[in-house]
Amino acid sequence: MLTGQTVLIIEDEFLIALDIQRILEPLGAGKTLFARTTAEAEELRALWPEIGVAVIEVLAHDAERMQLARALSTAGIPVVLTTADITVRHGLADLSAFPLLVKPVPEEAFTSAIGAALAARS
Repeated sequence: MLTGQTVLIIEDEFLIALDIQRILEPLGAGKTLFARTTAEAEELRALWPEIGVAVIEVLAHDAERMQLARALSTAGIPVVLTTADITVRHGLADLSAFPLLVKPVPEEAFTSAIGAALAARS
């Protein structure tokens, strides 16, 4: 599915980011880029052309992360959002543009969301 593509994971908790990487490796993910904050993700902007998909953790009323998601999407990068905050759907007006997974995420749901994000780009 990912056939060697680079993945960007933006997640506050490094162990969760590693678990996401573990889920994506059997899907063919190549290099994985990690960022804990929006600022760290912005520091990786020069590498954005290499990114095949981005997985971004968001919280309700997290405008910076949503701006980042929009910027990545505008750059042609498929985006999947994750959250542990079930109220996040109510706090982000343009949420419907991206698949949203509520943690803990079953591996099958993650696989489906990645597939949907990649298909939407095509």
